[in-house]
Amino acid sequence: MLITRPERLDVDLGVARGGVATLGVFDGVHLGHQLILRRVVETARAARAPAVVLTFAVHPVVVVKGLRPRLITSLEHRLALFAAIGIDACVVLPFDAAVRELTAEQFAQRVFVDALALRGLVLGKDAHIGRDRGGDTAFLSAFCARHTITFETIEDFTVSGHRVSSTAIRAAIADGDLGRAELLLGRAVALFGTVVRGDGRGRQLGFATANLDLHHEIRPPAGVWAVRVRIGSIWVPAVLNIGIRPTFGPDGDLTVEAHLLDFSGDLYGQTLEVRLVARLREELRFPSRDALVLQIGRDVEAARSLLVRPTPGPTAP
Repeated sequence: MLITRPERLDVDLGVARGGVATLGVFDGVHLGHQLILRRVVETARAARAPAVVLTFAVHPVVVVKGLRPRLITSLEHRLALFAAIGIDACVVLPFDAAVRELTAEQFAQRVFVDALALRGLVLGKDAHIGRDRGGDTAFLSAFCARHTITFETIEDFTVSGHRVSSTAIRAAIADGDLGRAELLLGRAVALFGTVVRGDGRGRQLGFATANLDLHHEIRPPAGVWAVRVRIGSIWVPAVLNIGIRPTFGPDGDLTVEAHLLDFSGDLYGQTLEVRLVARLREELRFPSRDALVLQIGRDVEAARSLLVRPTPGPTAP
């Protein structure tokens, strides 16, 4: 998948021009998003045109409301999921105060016509663009008709009568309700993180860990989890600890660290996918280092017994 990160909205985006596109943050790339994305791919293939996703370098709510919500999927995670679905090109658009002030007409003209010369546009039925969300699907339908761009809206995806939404998935993950989150995502709950240097305490205890920077992705509750970690094309069983390591003091920073079973190698700087399987226990404070080491050994054995099942399929939603 080709990825383009223009600094302005009105530059020529040659790799994606003449395509069928969709626009959105697509946080989580959940079942509703997948429906839209697969329709983009299907329409693009029929038209012999590139399938294109337009997304944003930052979540628009950061600029519009000054909020910084934890995401289900970081930008890097979303890009991997887009590629797995079959998207040919992703344009990561800037979103700042100047872009926020563009009217729907200005945004559509600059992006859909001038920069991309789109042949088709596929959006969710509640899509809006432009200043104060002024351009709804009625506006977009009329705009596309004027510029000979096919336009299609996709209905919301529902599960048991409930609309699938990123908000509901964030809540499920934060509560540790993997079953509900997986039902709405259409795949296993996963974290995407870059391995960074920690303080080496895990190695000192005899259980070396990969410390993960999650790029502002939402975390499940603190505790010890049985997980699988993707390294390249292989899946490695692991124990994941999320917490402040209270045995070593009450004021520790929250860390996310994975002890990979039966694996050795230098992972620093690599981005890993971590699929959550089950929560083994809550985070506890132990009376001594030896008591902690003993419990970690039990956690490893508990994880092994859970992870003997077949490894998961590909990353694709």
